[in-house]
Amino acid sequence: MSLPDIPPPPLGVSWKAWAESLNRYIVRVREKLTFKTTTSNPSQDGALIWDRTIDHPVVSLDNEWVPLAYGLNEPDQGYGYGAFVDFNDQTAAAVDTPYPITWGTTAYSNGISVGTPTSRIVFANAGKYHVHFTTQLNSQSANAKTFWFWPRLNGTDITGSTMRITLHDNDEAKTIARAAIFEVEAGDYLEAYWAVDDLDTALKTYAAETFCPAVPSVTLMVKSV
Repeated sequence: MSLPDIPPPPLGVSWKAWAESLNRYIVRVREKLTFKTTTSNPSQDGALIWDRTIDHPVVSLDNEWVPLAYGLNEPDQGYGYGAFVDFNDQTAAAVDTPYPITWGTTAYSNGISVGTPTSRIVFANAGKYHVHFTTQLNSQSANAKTFWFWPRLNGTDITGSTMRITLHDNDEAKTIARAAIFEVEAGDYLEAYWAVDDLDTALKTYAAETFCPAVPSVTLMVKSV
């Protein structure tokens, strides 16, 4: 049975010898404390570090940082992540009519991608995925107007999944969000749909201010679980 890897205690009167021993220990274990940065180099296979961006350990392989598979994240059970946004206003052409939300920008992805049409989020691997959706609503008149949002998997509505919200004021803005877990097969695609009962509405993007970045009209974060 191996002993725990603990720092060497100070022994005797030779502080120099203890300091050298402690330095060797720190060099040996410091990889356990490493976080991925913009300068992290995956050129040597087998380096294990933590990627804050995806909250997941990654390992260097073939000059890339690859998310580490473990537990239910084993490759044959599905893995992947993605972040998708859109910086365009999205509007409806008719009331009480479903429209798919489209994704114009991929912030990062692995095993999950925007398909064709660009409303589709396509999964390369089967598994369970945590999905977090947000949208920025905007009212363009003072009358009440209702929005509905729901997901479709492979073109089929997910039962009992709709979000509903009503805005009342002119230029009123509100952000809504929902998270859920979806189980998919390889090649499946997920879409977000919306509808309104008034055309004075939009999923609204806002330009950057001098003190803050731009506001996307919609965002979608996906991560295997």
